[in-house]
Amino acid sequence: MFEVISTRQFDPMERLDYWNDLIGSTYRGMTVDSDPSRFNAKLAVWELAGLRMVRPSSAPAVIRRHANRATRPTDQSLVIHLLTRGRALLEQRGRRVELAEGDMVMCAAEEFYCFDADRQHEMMVVEFDRAMLAARVPQIDELVAHKVSGQLPGTRLVQRYMSSLWQEASADMPPSHWQMHATILGDMIAACLEGYTSNTEAPGNRTLAQVESVIAEHIGDFDLGPSRIAAELGLPLRTLQAATASAGVTLGRMIMQRRLHHAARRLLAEPQTTVTEIALECGFADSAHFARRFQQMFGSAPSRYRVLN
Repeated sequence: MFEVISTRQFDPMERLDYWNDLIGSTYRGMTVDSDPSRFNAKLAVWELAGLRMVRPSSAPAVIRRHANRATRPTDQSLVIHLLTRGRALLEQRGRRVELAEGDMVMCAAEEFYCFDADRQHEMMVVEFDRAMLAARVPQIDELVAHKVSGQLPGTRLVQRYMSSLWQEASADMPPSHWQMHATILGDMIAACLEGYTSNTEAPGNRTLAQVESVIAEHIGDFDLGPSRIAAELGLPLRTLQAATASAGVTLGRMIMQRRLHHAARRLLAEPQTTVTEIALECGFADSAHFARRFQQMFGSAPSRYRVLN
């Protein structure tokens, strides 16, 4: 079953109430707070061989589940959220996690959690039986409400695979084939979580996370560079250079990689947007420079990458 639902057909002042009814029926205990006069949203829902996948996008909003914070057993399901556009702050189990585009986080479905998204945003969300993930990742409960960076190869692969699946959501395919893809997706996410280690919370990596947050916020600014990032964070440039060097990358290269991966996600998610528009909105001065850098990173021209993926 595949369905796309939008608030567009409703009067602006009715949209938020409609959306709360819809979201509450999709995920028990979920509510959305937003400015009613400016609210708009869209939701794609897909039942993929036993997995429920959703792709919500909306105006700035605060999304809460189990707002009364009642503690419930966590033996049923875990929800993977992959942020594909915008930024958000997650709260669960006393942790507050800042998410930028491409980042992934896992929530315990039966416990209180809250996403605070201060701008237009989009996610890809899939819910798994906890036992299935625990069989692959014994320490699964320790990973709840911990950010898995979108800069990690495993996270990028998960996003690309999920994006490819969504493009084929309405395709006519034998159930056994969809079951195969659901299994592959589960294995990929489990492997991604399995590779996550606590050293991502080390001081140097916390600095890198701050750098990534600034880059994500100013991704479209042509003048974004190392000195500006240092000024934004109030840290010496040498401190930032040391942190990125420890990760085997320079600040300049980190900015370029973030721009290119952001562009790659938009090429797949927004087929109606031209390559030139995406290049400019990702901070490139012209499409020719963007195309050269994109070819170096992904091995194909932007337009061909869009077709092949």
